Amino acid sequence: MLKFIRTLSTNQRLAALALVLGVVAIPATPAGSGRATISAREMTWLMSRGADRVDPRTLADWIIQGRSDYRLIDLRDAAAFAAGPRIPTAENIPVAALEDAGLAPDEKILLVAADGARAAQAWFLLTAQGYTGVAIVRGGIRGWTEDVLYPNVDGMSAAARARAEAVSAHFGGSARMGGGAAIPLPPSLSQAAVPPPPPSATKAAPRKKREGC
Repeated sequence: MLKFIRTLSTNQRLAALALVLGVVAIPATPAGSGRATISAREMTWLMSRGADRVDPRTLADWIIQGRSDYRLIDLRDAAAFAAGPRIPTAENIPVAALEDAGLAPDEKILLVAADGARAAQAWFLLTAQGYTGVAIVRGGIRGWTEDVLYPNVDGMSAAARARAEAVSAHFGGSARMGGGAAIPLPPSLSQAAVPPPPPSATKAAPRKKREGC
């Protein structure tokens, strides 16, 4: 087992740790079926095969196409979800509330979070309870921001660049050029999305009136 763990990437080791923490925090006891029978090695293998990942650009295409054959679950707490950015169609269900969310065991469920550990914990929890269609949005909210809202189009072909710009504009973002360009704070996706305005020039402090003569 130790030899197997050494072959995992850092993200996969974090996911394995999340499994342990998830099992300790929330026992995997699906109703009427007892404890889960899927082992940590089996779930880590599934993750390493990439079967549990959906690329942000793929998700963007699904949203544009109007697909409704999946549920997108945003795992952030209510305050972080409200602050944005938010992905269209996403439902806000924190990890602790997943068991009472009315999810169907056979439906396609996409998980997105601010960090990989939280998404991995939720993935392990649901998979261990017998949910068969669970996947994680690659890169989480940051991946959505960098790949969809504000993609770097340097080095892209003309066709790829045009598509990236069109998708970005659809969601209220704008493409970037230059590897060092900073990503602006995305607008809230729950509102009428428009690209954020450029930062205004710093205003000079008002001059203090001279007193006396």
